[in-house]
Amino acid sequence: MIGELRSLNAELQATVAMLTERVAVLEKAAGQDSSNSSKPPSSDGVGPRKKRAERRAEARAVGRKPGKQPGAPGASLRRRDPDETMVHVPVCCDGCGSGLDAAVVVDTEVRQVIDLIPARVRVVEHVVERRRCSCGRETAGVFPPAARGAVCWGPEVRALALYLMDRQHLPVGRCAELLADVLGAPVSTGWLCGLQLEAAGRLGPFLDEVRAQLVVAAVLCADETGTALTTGKAWVHTIATGLLTLLAAHPKRGVEALTDMGILGIYDGVVVHDGWRPYEKLGSFDHAQCGAHFLRHLDAAAQVHANKEWTATVRRCLLAARTAAQIAADAGESTVPEEIADPIRAEYDQAVTAAFALCPPGPPPRRRGTGGWLAWQRDTYNLARRLRNEQDQILRVLTNTAVPFTNNTAERALRMVKIHDKISGTFRSDDHLDAFVAVRSYLQTAAKHEKNLLTALRELFTTGPWIPPRPAPA
Repeated sequence: MIGELRSLNAELQATVAMLTERVAVLEKAAGQDSSNSSKPPSSDGVGPRKKRAERRAEARAVGRKPGKQPGAPGASLRRRDPDETMVHVPVCCDGCGSGLDAAVVVDTEVRQVIDLIPARVRVVEHVVERRRCSCGRETAGVFPPAARGAVCWGPEVRALALYLMDRQHLPVGRCAELLADVLGAPVSTGWLCGLQLEAAGRLGPFLDEVRAQLVVAAVLCADETGTALTTGKAWVHTIATGLLTLLAAHPKRGVEALTDMGILGIYDGVVVHDGWRPYEKLGSFDHAQCGAHFLRHLDAAAQVHANKEWTATVRRCLLAARTAAQIAADAGESTVPEEIADPIRAEYDQAVTAAFALCPPGPPPRRRGTGGWLAWQRDTYNLARRLRNEQDQILRVLTNTAVPFTNNTAERALRMVKIHDKISGTFRSDDHLDAFVAVRSYLQTAAKHEKNLLTALRELFTTGPWIPPRPAPA
């Protein structure tokens, strides 16, 4: 009986350890939000949103008030040269009732109303004449490029429709409704879908130029996200700089997709990313990891009381590295001086060593809930190992001040893919997904250059795509 009880006790202990591990995993998943994980802010519940509001209130309490900040450029309605002036004359005297036609004007008051001219389509009929010369030969005139068929929509309608769908992310049906109701242009949804494909087909020279400029850029930011495609899933990858954005869709997420973009395989600069392993398998470029990701990881680890001290120290080191890099860059320095960088690295190393001291000796067992390792200790060990092994990438800003502290440039490029998923739902074909990311690359790059987007789309359908200028040599 004692032997049976011992055996049963061992089984129960193993079960308790497994259930304890499972509860810890579920509690960690339930406690994740945009502040301590890679989940987007739109997925946060009431509690995390309240925390963000409290943090904003604390920021205001220390001096930052809501609204326009001192020194920020303002925006207001200003008087303009009028297109039309209407004079409103009083009819009769308010006192005696006499007419005021011959009365002297003693004062005026002016107000301006800025409004839209009611929009409507303008139909231009092009007539090509065929004339016979005295020599007997007949010669015909040439239709302009806009006259593509017997009856067709012009470049203005085409540019506006593409702007509404791929910049403002109106679903195809609602875009057709707006064009019909507001502009009197009753286009079909099929025509709108074909318009995206046509636009993407015209963007070849633009995409080639963007790839050529990205290959020679000093620093790139890279990221990827999933999107719904028919009944499955596809991946949208981006490579971006402060002035360029390239988006590409691929059925796979890993090395094959990154190689097919035609950039990272031959690139030798610095790539900022989120630490995803496939980036390590490409090219000969240097790596820099996003500091914002590690700040969120540290916030998640700090939810365990034992981790609060060392996580606060690492957070302080990361923010100090960011500030030191900004000051050095403003001073024209390519690296942070050693007398500033070395203390940051030393404090960072001490904090990581303290993290390992909280864990049992040796690496954690492969199976969870065994070997005396608690769930939070396993997570602490894994994070500390990344902080130790990838320190050069995490603190890349100390050795190269041109490297941004975060990967936000790439993440912002992908944000609208998720917005499209929420508003318009799934993409219906590979061709339409490829067209969407091509047009988004064009619009986002033009916006970074402060190019008027409707003008850029109008050029796309008339003279050809706008081409981003190459930066001046350093």
